[in-house]
Amino acid sequence: MRTDGYNIIPSYENADLVIVNTCGFIDSAVQESLEAIGEALQENGKVIVTGCLGAKENQIREVHPKVLEITGSHSYEAAMQHVHKYVPRPERNIYTSLVPAQGVKLTPKHYAYLKISEGCDHRCTFCIIPSMRGDLDSRPIVQVLDEAKRLADSGVKELLIVSQDTSAYALDQSKENQNKTVFWNGAPIKNNLITLCEQLGTLGIWVRLHYVYPYPHVDDLIPLMAQGKILPYLDIPLQHASPSIKGNETSRIN
Repeated sequence: MRTDGYNIIPSYENADLVIVNTCGFIDSAVQESLEAIGEALQENGKVIVTGCLGAKENQIREVHPKVLEITGSHSYEAAMQHVHKYVPRPERNIYTSLVPAQGVKLTPKHYAYLKISEGCDHRCTFCIIPSMRGDLDSRPIVQVLDEAKRLADSGVKELLIVSQDTSAYALDQSKENQNKTVFWNGAPIKNNLITLCEQLGTLGIWVRLHYVYPYPHVDDLIPLMAQGKILPYLDIPLQHASPSIKGNETSRIN
């Protein structure tokens, strides 16, 4: 937004346009998102909705028919096209060059989130993530590492590695691409989760993995934790162990 010359302000009433980023993962998040849309419409009237709840456009319009436009998750270009439609892009702002290369962070300076993939290939019956986020789509390892280094160079002391299925990083790619040698910082590397964590561990900052599920290769992360390359932290969901219920859920974890 800022690199396009727009200014971000903290109040609805003085804005030319309001963008509401939504979540549709659980019922309470859906309700909170719908309430936020209603508040923005009441105080401003010009509202664009984006985020994963945008995948359910009919549900949003049933409650808030006056919303201008609705886009889904990671539809950044479409959202910006709508912004340009309702609020034409300002003339070039000389101050946009002051926006740092790593972008504008919304977290305190000492930590940052780093998303390594989007979506999930599994179809657990209790989970709506694939219907909103789509199939697993891993970012190239060099792209992830470049962003991580920019964040570290900007003063970030802790990286929070996130995705919907962190353990599955790069498994959506062919075996050929997973085993293909690429170069980062002059060193040959492979495109997989273990290599990614090894390289993140060279940045001299804390690396914390979120949403790690017990795939077989996750055991290979333990030595990296013991060596201090990544934090000894496993954010693993604890569920029931009923075989019949697990079967009905089509869950992959036993």
